Amino acid sequence: VMTMDGSLGKKGLVTDALGSDYTYFYTCGPLPMLRALYTATRTDGEMSFEERMGCGFGVCVGCTLETKNGFKRVCKDGPVFRKEEVIL
Repeated sequence: VMTMDGSLGKKGLVTDALGSDYTYFYTCGPLPMLRALYTATRTDGEMSFEERMGCGFGVCVGCTLETKNGFKRVCKDGPVFRKEEVIL
């Protein structure tokens, strides 16, 4: 666990915690952090995009996410997507 102010876990950016001994990752958080992890990670993983949900029913289409298989709705098709399927 990493927090910017060190109030929980270690102080710093989540990308600072990446070592070389991981084989898979799970993450959730704000989109800028997810983009940083998408770029910094060298393995497959799962990313939760729950922050992007609007209505939660799939009607507003405000939570769409571009994937390699077209646009997906975070509220209906996710919120968790594999790193290798998303386009950030």
